[in-house]
Amino acid sequence: GEVSGTIDELIRHSVSKMSHIHFVSNQMAKSRLIQLGETESSIYTIGSPDLDIMTSPDLPSLSAVKERYEIGFDTYAVFMYHPVTTELDKLKTHISSTVDALLESDENYIIIFPNNDAGSETIIEELERLRGHDRFKIYPSIRFEHFLTLLKNADFMIGNSSAGVREVPFYGKPSINLGTRQDKRANANSIFNVEVEEKALILEAIKKAKTAQFTSVKEFGLGNSDRLFLQA
Repeated sequence: GEVSGTIDELIRHSVSKMSHIHFVSNQMAKSRLIQLGETESSIYTIGSPDLDIMTSPDLPSLSAVKERYEIGFDTYAVFMYHPVTTELDKLKTHISSTVDALLESDENYIIIFPNNDAGSETIIEELERLRGHDRFKIYPSIRFEHFLTLLKNADFMIGNSSAGVREVPFYGKPSINLGTRQDKRANANSIFNVEVEEKALILEAIKKAKTAQFTSVKEFGLGNSDRLFLQA
């Protein structure tokens, strides 16, 4: 029942139409499935299961994560940027402008490589421009529990990952959503949308995010989807 700004939305809806029982993350997804013709009695709103992990008392401490990944920053932002498979002709321009903005800003950044979709090599090539700068730590991947601890303690997140519209608002942190990849996915007031990846627009969003303060957004549940799933 969820939407996105990428081609996988077609697959999401196709899977939904082949399913008899639906476990959705929020009321918007439920309403969308009903619009697609699914019966309301077959839809259970349980929230997003990843939030269950986000509220776990067993997440590693920030000091442990910093030690594991050799992060020396006191303050930092998290950056993740994936290819938009329907906009590959614009990818080089978009990621180049984004990297220019990161270099020009004065924030420390934890950089995580993109997924393996077509175009990822273009993004990685641009991210290599950041290597060797003191304000950037670059990783191919980070374990999910450690990633959550970093998000929870970040100044903000920037990029086009779903984490910026789902996990980050739940932690009450600002996020800068770049481009169309998460189009219509969520509308929390803690999300700063930059529709076109232009350096000046990104720098302005970074300036706003660094001073913004928000409370937790529960759009995708309360972190109790396991219990709601079993009750269903």
